[in-house]
Amino acid sequence: MTQLTTRSRLVRAAFVGLAATSLTLTGCSTVDPAAGGSDSGATDDGTFTLGFAVGGQPDADWQELQGDVAKGLADQRGWDFVELSNDNSEATATTNADLFIQKGVDMVMMFNGQPSANPVIAKKYEDASIPVVTFDIAQPGWYFVGVDNASAGTEGGTKLAELAQEKWDCDVDLVISAEGTAAGQINEWRTGNARTAIQETCPDIPEDNYVSYEADGNLTTSLANAPGVFAAHPDAENILVVGLNDQAVVGALQAATQLGRDGSIMGWGQDGGLITGDNVDPNLAGSVMYFLEGYPASAFEIADQIAEGNAPEVKDTGDNAAVSVKPCPVTQEQAASIPNIDERVSELASAAKGTTEHDLFCDF
Repeated sequence: MTQLTTRSRLVRAAFVGLAATSLTLTGCSTVDPAAGGSDSGATDDGTFTLGFAVGGQPDADWQELQGDVAKGLADQRGWDFVELSNDNSEATATTNADLFIQKGVDMVMMFNGQPSANPVIAKKYEDASIPVVTFDIAQPGWYFVGVDNASAGTEGGTKLAELAQEKWDCDVDLVISAEGTAAGQINEWRTGNARTAIQETCPDIPEDNYVSYEADGNLTTSLANAPGVFAAHPDAENILVVGLNDQAVVGALQAATQLGRDGSIMGWGQDGGLITGDNVDPNLAGSVMYFLEGYPASAFEIADQIAEGNAPEVKDTGDNAAVSVKPCPVTQEQAASIPNIDERVSELASAAKGTTEHDLFCDF
């Protein structure tokens, strides 16, 4: 079971006041009794019901906060709300689809970090005539809400290469790509485009200096697998790291620190999950912030139309997104001026309808 952090509970309390909160669960659901819901079977009192599945990946507070944002926005509209956790598990995500269908939800929003299960899940929702919004990982037939991954990868790689140009005159011994192959095209856009941008900015880096390893978008996996890369290149000094997300990149940076190889290394992340706060890795030069916790605000543009009986056309890929989130590349110094994630969520909740976190916090 994915437990809510104290911070997440405080954020949720700010949204719902004295109302009963929805718990983030794995494989089960809790419906707010005050909304007239029940914990057994579907209910239909004419109130629009939103199902929301958080990703449930470890060390990713933004995933729980997505549920908090969605709960707050649903409450503002007087909707019923059912929240589950996919627990970063194919099996759980599939079970959750069955549970949402049993609950009779009118639509689903979710992040699923194990998308190999999505075709099976998609068939379930199609048969039940339930529209789905997916965050960042596309699935045919689902509304896609996510960052412009191709631009995000290019912008991050360009920023990192420009730093290498400034500091090292592009004399780079190793360019490490912390891949997340399970993310498919998303990984190609983010990691691949970052790598290509480095090649274009610093074209004299030898091809053999580019290496990849599997990080799975997870700090623990990245930290465990990265040492093999450093061992295979014992003489590399000036090192750049790009990857699927901040966790993947920071895993490589932490491995370098543990091995005493961090004297001349810089990473540029994707998603902004680890670029703010009090414990930013000193070698994480920057990241491309997506303001992931705020994705539900964009997704509600679609939900509002569906609730009004005017479902928009399904746009289901990153280059044909239902709602495209603007990437926000920031240095570590710039990120320090951005409010912490709890404050951002709170400010977003009180902002005018249609406002995004990019509007609020990406003015550099």
